[in-house]
Amino acid sequence: MYSLCRKQIRVIQRLLAKAFRHSRSGETRLLIQKTLFKLHSWSGMEEPTFKSNLPHETVKPTVNGTKVEVCPEHYGSAKEGHIDFENVYKKESCDRIPLEQLVEILAYSDSCTQAQHLVKRIRAIYPTLSIQMAMHSGPSDLGSEICLKQLPLVRFHYGKKDVGATWIELAKTGNTKYILVGRNIVEFTHYTDLDRMLRVLHSLHVDIVGGAVRLEPEGRWYAGCYQTNIRNFTIRIQPGHDMSAQSCAYCDYIASPFLIRRELFQEYLVTSDSMYGLIPFVDLFLQFTTQYSGQPTIQTVACIDILFHVAGHNTWRGYGLAETGRGAWKPLARKWSVDHLILPGSVEHKWPCSQVDIQCGYFKSRGMASPGCCLEDLAYCLKVFLKLASKYNLSTFPAEGSNLGAVKTYGGILPWERDADIYWDVYGFQTVSGPIARELAAYPTCNLGSVEYNTIYREDIKRCSVFMKHCLSYTMHSSYWHLELYGLPWMISENLHGLANPTQVYIDGLWTRAMPNPGKAARNRYGDNVLGHIEHWMDYGKATSWTNYTNVEVAPFLPCPTGAVPHSCLQENFLPYGNIQFQDVPV
Repeated sequence: MYSLCRKQIRVIQRLLAKAFRHSRSGETRLLIQKTLFKLHSWSGMEEPTFKSNLPHETVKPTVNGTKVEVCPEHYGSAKEGHIDFENVYKKESCDRIPLEQLVEILAYSDSCTQAQHLVKRIRAIYPTLSIQMAMHSGPSDLGSEICLKQLPLVRFHYGKKDVGATWIELAKTGNTKYILVGRNIVEFTHYTDLDRMLRVLHSLHVDIVGGAVRLEPEGRWYAGCYQTNIRNFTIRIQPGHDMSAQSCAYCDYIASPFLIRRELFQEYLVTSDSMYGLIPFVDLFLQFTTQYSGQPTIQTVACIDILFHVAGHNTWRGYGLAETGRGAWKPLARKWSVDHLILPGSVEHKWPCSQVDIQCGYFKSRGMASPGCCLEDLAYCLKVFLKLASKYNLSTFPAEGSNLGAVKTYGGILPWERDADIYWDVYGFQTVSGPIARELAAYPTCNLGSVEYNTIYREDIKRCSVFMKHCLSYTMHSSYWHLELYGLPWMISENLHGLANPTQVYIDGLWTRAMPNPGKAARNRYGDNVLGHIEHWMDYGKATSWTNYTNVEVAPFLPCPTGAVPHSCLQENFLPYGNIQFQDVPV
């Protein structure tokens, strides 16, 4: 019988915890909660909620001469340490591997003076640990010779930038199983407890252990635990946690230095010089939290009692997620094919497709959603034409998928759209070919093509109208799309049914004239349940949009092409119903 390991159970717990937080139905939340309780009881693991003083997993005793990596601890009495609460947990004696054989510290300093101070502080707590120290200053800089003479057991790497390649260089030098990646660390106290971190690695079966941070010299304390998500071509990073155990929060990203296996760090950290400061580490943790089928699951915790002293906001090295500038994030956006970043403190960054190397044509494939910057390009020219039509009193209304998108997404464009469809009053042909065409010249990304006639009567609208179809049309091209502009001899948007004004729908910030009942028009055009999702008819190999293919009650999204950008895949990331999932809502 197949059984789940502890790590797999933790992954299931975290997914259920996130599902619980996202669910809107009370009944759904109760069912998820009951499932979690069942999972906890069957697995024998502690519940993913705070409970004080739960017994930790006991470190296994030495077997056949094999030493353990860390000794166990036990909870003493809070009353004994009620003055400062420093020594309540008691470490037990055991036959263990010396710490200096297990852990090496990696750090970065701007100058030799700072490096010397940091090493002195580390040595006061861990006198025998090896240190790899990168410095911005070179060996010929004033004072650098002090490092060479007065700081033993430290290897210096001069003239280095705070980029991923530097951290990989530091990690390649030593041979301990674990490294403490001292990103932004500027001070050191006994609160950075490496034994506690090793103990958590073993007892919780996680891969990375960090802690809280204290900004120096300001003294401000932060938990430093964040959740991340990539959806709708948007990276969202939000402070907080869903689950905890042994006073450690499960995090997608942590702001602190961290303990990690050396080989794992070397495998995943990107060495690009274009990513600097905290960006390489954001990228590292995004890789861990976006593991797909067949890849190992990497888990991270931040323990509230472990404290790191990091650079404050008085230097650029102390910049946090919200303080890091838009330009610094661009290489990350390029790598992950996103055009939008939402950070703590309501900080947002957006880029046009060209700035983050998003090729819109690549995403016009079955099973894939289009990035927001691509859809904005379509919406821009759509609104330009509608605004000009309104200016010259030319009746128009969105049709086909454009009407469907406005109805289904409450004012947006379908993520799998292929074009836009607008009907306009063909009796205003001279208006389109005249003033509207001339004004469109001021919009270089919206190019109006030549007129195309649909009947032999060309511009004889009265004779054309008997065929009950459009008489002529234009195709407008944006940077990445085409818009079909059909001239009709009748305009159902003018059917007021005794009301004062025509119906309007909302499309990407613009209220525009529409069919009298846009929802009924969509339902009658495509069938029940039109609010369900099905992709563009081209993706199904249909000859026209009039082919009956919309069994939207049960149809799943189509599979994504092999090698596609993972978060663009509809089937893996979205449900075939509901529109909130396409909005930029919090993580």
